Amino acid sequence: MTRVCSGYSLLEILIATSILAVGLLAIVSLAQSAHRRSQDASDLAAVELAVQTTLNELLAKQSPLEPIPPRPIDGVRNWKLEVQLYESPRPDLVTVLLNAQKFTPQDGSPVGISYQLVRWVPKHRVRLMESSVDPFPVSEYDDPYLQK
Repeated sequence: MTRVCSGYSLLEILIATSILAVGLLAIVSLAQSAHRRSQDASDLAAVELAVQTTLNELLAKQSPLEPIPPRPIDGVRNWKLEVQLYESPRPDLVTVLLNAQKFTPQDGSPVGISYQLVRWVPKHRVRLMESSVDPFPVSEYDDPYLQK
């Protein structure tokens, strides 16, 4: 009498289970990475909105613009926003630089991710710092307004 065995051996079940476990680990790792990237994109969108809102608030005021030291951005962790004012190559304008930068939560050192927004406003609207140097120097050959 011959005995016919149907089913899977223990070795086949172990191999299939290990392949399934490796696949599930890869999917979980991918999901975690996607969640982190999604959170970073959400934070950057909130930072962009905060910077643009701050600029609009500054420009809407009738009082002179002043530099703002770095301060935390509401609703976004580990980001700070500062406003800097610089002389412009054009004598009637001033460069307004809004700089948002991400910091590490442990020691507060910059991470290297930043968002900058630059606008030029009439000089009579601004109260300049004592020593201000334009971070974007333009020679008279680069700027058509300065060419004679």
